Amino acid sequence: MIRRTRRQGFTLIEITIALLITAIIMTSLGMILKSTVTAKISVESEARARRLGPAIMAIISRDLRNTWATGPDDNVEMDGKWMLGEHNGGDDDAQDELWFVTSIDSYLRYNGISSDLTEVGYYVKENKVDDGSPLDGLYSLYRREDFSVDKRPDEGGLGLLLHDRVVSFRVWYYDLPRDAVTEEGKIDPAALEEIVRRGSSSELDRWDTDDEERLPYAIRIELIMDATPIDAYNRRTHKRYAVYESLVRMPDFPKLDENFRLFTAQSPQPAAETPAEGENNGNNGNNGGNGTGGNGTGG
Repeated sequence: MIRRTRRQGFTLIEITIALLITAIIMTSLGMILKSTVTAKISVESEARARRLGPAIMAIISRDLRNTWATGPDDNVEMDGKWMLGEHNGGDDDAQDELWFVTSIDSYLRYNGISSDLTEVGYYVKENKVDDGSPLDGLYSLYRREDFSVDKRPDEGGLGLLLHDRVVSFRVWYYDLPRDAVTEEGKIDPAALEEIVRRGSSSELDRWDTDDEERLPYAIRIELIMDATPIDAYNRRTHKRYAVYESLVRMPDFPKLDENFRLFTAQSPQPAAETPAEGENNGNNGNNGGNGTGGNGTGG
């Protein structure tokens, strides 16, 4: 009678094969996990960059919709301009500048008080970084603010960085031709559509209130941002751009001349002399026509 012994455990070859299969599976899972995490980081990074665009455009549009201007005043010597827009750079890498006054309350405070008239400006500056940096070749967009309004609305103030991955910041200005207004004072819809069309005859690259003597009818803002993730290994060969555009209808101010004044600085008036008792009694009958409500001061 032959007795057979039962084999215990695995052979070395079996163990080697099992370890090899396990290593292959773990390597595959690790690669999948790494690619998933990398994709998640890239998507979140690009999403953050893209979310900044609408927020920046909303700030610019709000400032422009509340643009302030007024006619000249003998008591105020203005050396600057109520609105000045300049075009710099090319069409694909524009570095435009825009300076104006807005009625949006200032972020800056003086003794805890915000200004209800604020000098605002938008401008771009090239990033000063080392060669090979993710920010190399891009621009930084700033919002400049100055508390209240002085003799130079287009100068001074504090610049606040909005974004440092700007490719182009472009501004167009649209004038309102006089023939677009009907006799009833209304604007022809077809003419209005033509006015604000890209490349229309009324489209301008710059605006100066000293030359035009009024605000533009509308302003178009185009902001192009680099939305490529900073840590992407192929960010130099596979660029991703986010393009934002906004058309802002400006306040309908008339010609900025001496007949149009939203605000005027008045010299202090000398205090009225107290009339004698006899004179006061004699003028009582005229008080009804010269009351405070009748001299137009409240208007």
